[in-house]
Amino acid sequence: MIRKLSYKLSRNWKAKVISFIVAGIFYINLQNSKILIKTINVPVDYPKLTGNLNYAKNPEKTVPIRVEGMKDVVNYYSQFMKAVIDAEDVQLGVTEVPIKKIVGVPSGVKVTRLKKTVPVEIESRGLKIIPLEVVFEGAPPANFEKLTQIVSPPKVTISGKPQDLEKISKIILPEISLSDKREPFARTLKIPDLPKGVNVLGSKDVTVNVNIIPLSYKTGEQTASGIPIVCTGLDPKLEAELSEEQVAIRYFSLKPIRSAQILTGIVAQVPCNYIYDPIKNKIIPELQPQIAKVRIIKGKDLKGIEILQNTPEKIEIRYKVKEQIPDADPSIEEGTGLENIEPEESNPS
Repeated sequence: MIRKLSYKLSRNWKAKVISFIVAGIFYINLQNSKILIKTINVPVDYPKLTGNLNYAKNPEKTVPIRVEGMKDVVNYYSQFMKAVIDAEDVQLGVTEVPIKKIVGVPSGVKVTRLKKTVPVEIESRGLKIIPLEVVFEGAPPANFEKLTQIVSPPKVTISGKPQDLEKISKIILPEISLSDKREPFARTLKIPDLPKGVNVLGSKDVTVNVNIIPLSYKTGEQTASGIPIVCTGLDPKLEAELSEEQVAIRYFSLKPIRSAQILTGIVAQVPCNYIYDPIKNKIIPELQPQIAKVRIIKGKDLKGIEILQNTPEKIEIRYKVKEQIPDADPSIEEGTGLENIEPEESNPS
């Protein structure tokens, strides 16, 4: 009997081996093609908030879902799936926002949301424009004095909770030493850290130009530099960039006059008369830059001096639309730099 059994097994053994191999291949393919059901976590795609709204806390990054389908398909496409919520469902305060759909799901794969909503906390963040204040330490040497300083930018926009913004009226910059300073100089300062939750929009670098002059009384023809140029008549919806920030003048005086009187009693102006058309959404006129003549205006105490020349006589002005500040503090007014001068226009000869 054993001999008969061995004979039967050995007969057509090659065909039997091939059949066994083929059956194994079919079995492996069958295993790989089985339906796979598993639970995965997919990222949540949160909408970008507009206006002064902000996510108060970091919302949940992922949510669980159950996927069902061919194993290879499920394993490959799982990395592309994500949950989407609708921007219209996001409201101020703490709300449970529904998960509207799962995107990135291929045909033939079934998805079941195991979590229907995600908690989202939205807060209102205000914006406020506040001035920058410079603090000086020490004093220049004898026979020298600090006359003026120009801070650029003079104000910055901060964002935060309205109740936090109410506590801030200005930002004090780091101290600048005046010791041993005998001539004009410039410093670049960093805006110091603000209270937690309050941020500065834009760059935190501030440039301060300080004008140091000798204490002297002179007559005859003289020069004075470091007179800031003021942009007048600027459309509140626009920002103006001047090619030159300061002007130098050459003047003549019969009476002894102090250099400080010139720099505090004279204003240089340029007309910034471009406007923004909100209907056409463009700046009028469109041609830029604007070439503007610098006007020199003398205070009432300087009527006796004669302005001979100012340099530069003309500058370029470029305009751009100002970013809208919906919650800007209305109590902060834009100064013109002319509050203490009764103007008398002087045309250089």
